[in-house]
Amino acid sequence: MAATSKSTRTRANAKPVMDDLSDRAAALRKELAELGEALAGAGALQAGVAREAAETRVSELLESGEHLVSEMSRQLGRTEKQVSQAVRDKPLQALGVAVAAGFLAAILMRR
Repeated sequence: MAATSKSTRTRANAKPVMDDLSDRAAALRKELAELGEALAGAGALQAGVAREAAETRVSELLESGEHLVSEMSRQLGRTEKQVSQAVRDKPLQALGVAVAAGFLAAILMRR
């Protein structure tokens, strides 16, 4: 009978241990799920921050490009006025430069 009572005691002791392990496993699953959600949230937050930084950089580049275009437009306008004035001041010289440029263009295009 001693063997029976020892076996009964072992089963009785095993049940609380199994319940404890089951509870710990459930708690661990819950913590892992919460960690996964936290990591997903952090990834979304980083993606949002990266998107905002990219949008800011694109905005800065567009603004810089617009500034460059307006500056080049002003410079082109000034150059156009200077060329017009030079043609008015020295029409024969301007005609000679135009003929020479046309001649060079024709030579280059022929090849």
